Parts: sequence; C-alpha cells; structure tokens
Amino acid sequence: MAFNFFKWILKETDLDPETGATVSVGTFLDGEAAEALVGLESYLQKMAFWACVRRIADAVGSVEWETYRRGKKVKAKEYWSWNFAPNPNQTRIQFFDALIGQLFLKQEAIVVETREGHRYVADGYSVTKHLSGDIYQDIVSCGESIPGTFFSKDVLRFTLEGARLSQILTAVTILEGQLLKSSTTSYIRNAGKHGILTIDDIAEADPDFEDTYNDLVNKKFKAYFTAANAVLPLFKGYNYTETAEKEANRVTTDTRDIRAIMDDILELTASAMGVPTSIATGKSVTDADFRAFMTSPVQPIVTMIAQELNRKIYGSGLVFAGTYIAPNFAAVRYHDVFDIANPIDKLIGSGAFCVNDILIRLGMNPIEEPWAYQHWMTKNYSPADELLNGMDSNTEPAKPPGEKEETDGTGTETDGE
Repeated sequence: MAFNFFKWILKETDLDPETGATVSVGTFLDGEAAEALVGLESYLQKMAFWACVRRIADAVGSVEWETYRRGKKVKAKEYWSWNFAPNPNQTRIQFFDALIGQLFLKQEAIVVETREGHRYVADGYSVTKHLSGDIYQDIVSCGESIPGTFFSKDVLRFTLEGARLSQILTAVTILEGQLLKSSTTSYIRNAGKHGILTIDDIAEADPDFEDTYNDLVNKKFKAYFTAANAVLPLFKGYNYTETAEKEANRVTTDTRDIRAIMDDILELTASAMGVPTSIATGKSVTDADFRAFMTSPVQPIVTMIAQELNRKIYGSGLVFAGTYIAPNFAAVRYHDVFDIANPIDKLIGSGAFCVNDILIRLGMNPIEEPWAYQHWMTKNYSPADELLNGMDSNTEPAKPPGEKEETDGTGTETDGE
C-alpha cells in the first residue's frame, strides 16, 4: 500500500490509486493553526477595513468646529462639545472613531443627547418609521442602555448613500480569500518535505498494524519533520522515500504571490471606502493622494455632519441670523512652519490674513497685541492701470492726477479710491 504523503499533511481523504482502498490522512497543522489559516482572509479584510476607518476618523476628528453668533466667531457650548468632550467618557477623537466606525459598518449612525446634555454614538437601537418623523427607542451606547424615547428632531442621523459597503467588502473577501487559500496551500506544499510511504502486505497483516501506523504518522513523522535534527525509526515492512524536488524558486514565488494578494485585499478595501492606498498604508503619501482623500471621503462626511448639526441644533432662523457651526479643515494635516513660510508671507502680505489668523490655524496661541490683529499689505499690490502706466519707465508707477496716498490710521497702507 502506498500513498502520497503530502495529502496526509493537508488533511485530505482519498482513494489509493493501486488498491482502491480509502486512505485516511492527518495534518502537521494543529487545530489553532488550521483555523487561523481558514480565517486569514477574513482577518486581513477586517484589518484593512479598520485601518481605513481610523484614517477617515482621524481626519474628521481633527476638524475644528467653529461656532458663530450673529456672524462673529465665539466659543459657545457647542464649541466645547464638538471640539473637546461630547460626553464624560470620550474625547472628540474617541467620539469620532465610534461615529465613523458605525457609519461604515452599518451605513448609518445616530447621535443622541441625554438629559444631562451629553452626546453619545448609539451602538444599537430600534426605530419606528413615520412620515412625520422617526421614533428611536432601546438605544445602547458603550454597553449601557440610554433610557427614553427619542424623536427624529432630537436625533442626529448620518447615512452613507449607495451600495451597502458590507456587501462589497464581503464579495472582495470571498474572491481574495479563495486566491489566498490557493496560494497559501501552494506555499505550504512547496515549503514542506514530501515523500512516499510504502507498506508491504506483511506489515499490514500485523494485528497491531492500526496502532503502529497511527503512532508512526501522527507522532514520529511529525516530530521528524519539525525537529532541527532527528532520526526516523521505521519497522520492517515500512519504507519511506523522500521525493527530490527543486522547490527553492517556487517557494520564493509563492511567498510573493501571498503578499500580493494581501496587498490586493487592502487596496480593494481602501478603494471601496474611497481611501487612497498610500493613505491606508501610511507610505509614500503624495499631495495628490491627500487631496483625493480630502475630496472623498472626508469632506462629504464633514459636510453631512455640519448640515445635520445646523439643521437639528440651530435651525433655519438662527442660521439665517448668522448663528451656526462650521468646520475648519486647517488642522487636518500637519504643516512644518519652515515648509510653508513662503505661503504664510503671501497670506499676510496680501492682506487676506492677519498674524493671529495664521497662528491660530497653526495651532499656536495668538499674540495679544493690537498689531497682531491688523491686516497688512505690501507696496507691490497696485491697481492694474497704474502698473500699465508705469511699464514704459523704470520709475514708480504713476498715480492718477490729484490722488494722494492714504492710510487707514493704523499704519496699514491702502489703495486710494
């Protein structure tokens, strides 16, 4: 009786090609390893999914939510809630991690406010649909029940439109999982030792054949193949011949194939969520990648949040009167001040920003001096017609007759009108 020893490694059952007898085989992989191999593609997909969720949540959570009252920026109650601590148990980053996670997991997330004024992302809830407004009950957050009935006007509801993401990711997992299992099996096949175990009729007729056989294949062979140095004892009637195969090149190729499939899972998952692969991995992120990441998915999510906050918390009357909340994306990306020195100079020199505007957007404390709030403009900003009048000479551009240079009383130069 002879059988391919590799089938025993892969835990298969087959028919002996010579005798037609059923051959029962074992495995070198213990239960935990075999189970891990079966679920590897699911684990990789989950890892890729949460890597993308964290990137999006970090970007959304870095947005500064500015509150305005009658058109002027103020630090009101909502400013503290959305920029520091929505509830006693979470910082804003933890809060937005939970919000974005629910949004991508279930394509819908709701935030409720308790009687104490604390806001929580719901992990679970029941909803009754009504044209006049949905009713939410049985709300659970952070493992605890939030009592009460919440009407639509009291709930902040966020949704992702389009095909359900979980269905897309499941399809990706099934497809890539089949390829991963095939490549992993091939890798194990090429990396392991293979041979033919031949058992003659005399050994098979031994009354203790079953026990001897099981001890040989389930213990001695396993110890032999897994030990650095070992001797394999064989009884009379048993003959093991190791097959000689040139496998080094195949092993290298198989390893690369497995890694490529792992990369494919991450890339396809990131693509389904609108995240550039470089952002998901954190490697070689270009400005174009970051702009694409901000354009989709970060800005649409932030815009949706801002619209829901203004719609439910403030209402049309206050918004039209200049009282509202608005996102500021300046803090989303880290900037080295030395890298952006020239743009800062242009912003201040053009009069668009004062010194404190720049400091605040860099996350630094403003300077409490009158000059730091003034807007400055360099002398080379002039009306176009003045520049055209001065093109034929090397002198200063000519001013219209009778016009004098004016200042605004603070030392800031202004154009004459």
